[in-house]
Amino acid sequence: MAYTLQVVNEVLRLRNFAPGMFRRTLRDVQVNGYTIPTGWPIFIATPALHLKSDIFSDPLAFNPQRFKDCKSNLMSKNFMPFGEGMKQCAGSEYTRVFIAVFLHVLVTKYRWMKIRGGDICRDPLIGFGKGLHIKLMEKHH
Repeated sequence: MAYTLQVVNEVLRLRNFAPGMFRRTLRDVQVNGYTIPTGWPIFIATPALHLKSDIFSDPLAFNPQRFKDCKSNLMSKNFMPFGEGMKQCAGSEYTRVFIAVFLHVLVTKYRWMKIRGGDICRDPLIGFGKGLHIKLMEKHH
């Protein structure tokens, strides 16, 4: 399941559920020559954070291998599909396991055929602009 969890993390990196999260500054923060004063609300756009090319090489490419040997201290500040800290989603681990089991059953028990759609777009989150229509068929062994 190690590779499956890498796939889950890569899916969450490219298309996490929340467009971002609100936080409040704990101290004055310097950003590009501007000061955000203590106590001001800020919005962290996690999809933009997950596409930083200095952290994720070729950030638009689907590459689960990037999570194989990732350093936890680097990921803790740059990979937040379920929020961070005290306000992290309580169901984050359940969701990861649920997605992993779903993918396992989908790949091992079914085959599929694309009917139409599937063009990837970003607005600002990645998705299938006009949908993806597939036909699922149970595998017969």
